[in-house]
Amino acid sequence: MSFLRHIAVVVFISLNMQVIGQQITQYSQWAFNHFAINPALAGIKNCLDVRSGYRMQWAGFDGAPNSGLFTINAPLNKKQKKYNSSFHGLGAKVEHDVFGNFNNFALSFAYALHFPLEKGKRLSFGLSAGFQQFGFDHTKATTIDPDAAVAQSANMFLIPLIGAGGWYHTENWFVGASIDQLARNRWSDIGFTSRFQLHTMLTAGAKVGLENNITLLPSMLMRIPPAGPASLDLNLMVDFGNFFMTGLGYRNVDAVIAFFMFKMNKFTIGYSFDFITSNIQGGNFNTHEISLSFNTCRTPNKDANACPLFE
Repeated sequence: MSFLRHIAVVVFISLNMQVIGQQITQYSQWAFNHFAINPALAGIKNCLDVRSGYRMQWAGFDGAPNSGLFTINAPLNKKQKKYNSSFHGLGAKVEHDVFGNFNNFALSFAYALHFPLEKGKRLSFGLSAGFQQFGFDHTKATTIDPDAAVAQSANMFLIPLIGAGGWYHTENWFVGASIDQLARNRWSDIGFTSRFQLHTMLTAGAKVGLENNITLLPSMLMRIPPAGPASLDLNLMVDFGNFFMTGLGYRNVDAVIAFFMFKMNKFTIGYSFDFITSNIQGGNFNTHEISLSFNTCRTPNKDANACPLFE
């Protein structure tokens, strides 16, 4: 019997108690796709922005999480390079996760309103709404001793998905905050009192221009679950001439992360490797993540410092 199936049994039996741990997908390349974690970024750029990603967490670990992500967003009636009028943005996000006996599919749409404060400064607010299909496959659960009480079926249920966020940026730095799972839906078809809990995320970052078209891009993300320790990501990226970006990240709970990103005209491809530092590292179960993006924005001038990961 696999180790993860033992875990699944414990989770299944414990679902009559309220689940208060981390319940949403974790991505290392969040700095490449702020809209994925904050609906206030919908349409904030001057163009159509399409991004996708795939995360293989703890590679080689039986039943480990595998996550896929696709986002698209664009502004509505926004004049190029104008900061003196408010504008709207729309976006959508599709996400699919499989972890152990659990399966999750989510589709949400976002709306954001962007307010200029003065040239180069902007305040944005956004809402997202959609649905989430969440399920647990009892047929993959194995008890130590045969137990007829363990149903031989797969339970799936459809629930609303609601989120909100705020964002402020200047030409050189940004701060943001978002809340996910505002509906706090109960796992009615799986457990008795278990439910999704509010998850808060705080972000901040800046750009520091250096000589020879080199730009430093420090950023941070704090994930605050309803209980347990907060997760803090600290990243330092270095951009070389708007063509190649690399950097390191540190997550206080479990990983040291290496980033690589290449820009090819309208396309960008990114890769990250999480070297796991938690107890699970003993089996060399590290994490790989790859992303691909496309946008219709004007290609950055290679003779200038890179824009930070926002506009």
